Amino acid sequence: MKIDSDPLQVAETSFVEPFECMLVEAMEATIMQAVGEEEYAEKIKGVYPQAEEELVDFLNRYKLSNKEVMLCPRCSAVCDKEA
Repeated sequence: MKIDSDPLQVAETSFVEPFECMLVEAMEATIMQAVGEEEYAEKIKGVYPQAEEELVDFLNRYKLSNKEVMLCPRCSAVCDKEA
């Protein structure tokens, strides 16, 4: 039985330069501010469609104001993308 003195043979190894590197953009920390329930309810009122509002009307309202709308992948709720 023959035992190699060099288990990592140079002929069988290869080195590849990295093609692309994933970087994370560091941002400044933002301070969370407490918002009252009434103010929160007013902000949420404009983000989601109203109970009596049709989905088409909600989408048209955001299209006219040049805002983007998002469909939640978990619950399929439609809401304002910026919110």
